[in-house]
Amino acid sequence: AVVIIVLLFFFLGWFFFRKAFYRPAVKDLSDENVLLTSELFGFTPTLKPALQWFGKQKWEDISVTAGDGAELHGLFLPRKEAKVCILMQHGYGSAPQDLCMTARWASERGYALLLPYMRAHGPSGGDYCALGLLEAEDCQRWIEKVRELLPGASLVLYGADMGAFTALRTATLPDTPDITAVISEGTYTGPKEILRHVMKNQMRMRVFPLLQLLCLYGKLVWKRWPGGADLRLTLKEKRTAPVLFIHGRQDYRVPCSMTEEVAKVCASYKVTFIAEDAGHAAAPLADSETYFGELEAFLDAVLANPPISPKTP
Repeated sequence: AVVIIVLLFFFLGWFFFRKAFYRPAVKDLSDENVLLTSELFGFTPTLKPALQWFGKQKWEDISVTAGDGAELHGLFLPRKEAKVCILMQHGYGSAPQDLCMTARWASERGYALLLPYMRAHGPSGGDYCALGLLEAEDCQRWIEKVRELLPGASLVLYGADMGAFTALRTATLPDTPDITAVISEGTYTGPKEILRHVMKNQMRMRVFPLLQLLCLYGKLVWKRWPGGADLRLTLKEKRTAPVLFIHGRQDYRVPCSMTEEVAKVCASYKVTFIAEDAGHAAAPLADSETYFGELEAFLDAVLANPPISPKTP
């Protein structure tokens, strides 16, 4: 009986792991049916023009090869003689189109844009999403690609949800090429912590021992231990490029407290903006004026006085 119960737990853990991370279902807001059932439906009058703008742009399909051989695809919108490129990374189960509000704003300022499809999303290869553990290494490949396409341009990493964690983790990796700034919208502290939050607060499940099983399968499949990537430790120990932390106070998917914890210990120059009335990754919609004002002030400051690279003595 004990053996049967143990085996059932292992199969249950594998079932949940596969369901959550094997090519997650993508909810693309440019699909009318998806938008109708989305929590952002109330922002349709603001969101729809940005989605239409996104669809009309002449995006170039570019690709890189990840360290594990997966072919990753992204959308590139060049600008003649662009001095700044923003590498924008979407969240779990999301798509580049969901970043249309910020992408349009950045494009109107003359910035070049690169919006990758995260691994296991859309046309990008890779069987499993890894909550930013493998995606951070993928981001390094995209940075190298930007350096080829726009040599000499300032590079800003932007991310929402999983993309935010990916951007911050990328900035702390030792072999990441120099970047100018990081903009994090709705990050979580680490993969293990967000798994615990989802299981306990959204799915109303007992955390033990399923969380430990999910982490075990993560180690086996991703070759990375989910509990070993905590931004509260890495950002405290290492100075990176300046960071703008953004989070919606009403975010029930990723608690606002996670960004506040990370921002509190971050050793780098940082600015924190909490959108009091915004939900998950909805600050551009819920408080557009303040949100874009914060972006503009932050980027103008760091681009006018680029920081000395942490790698430079």
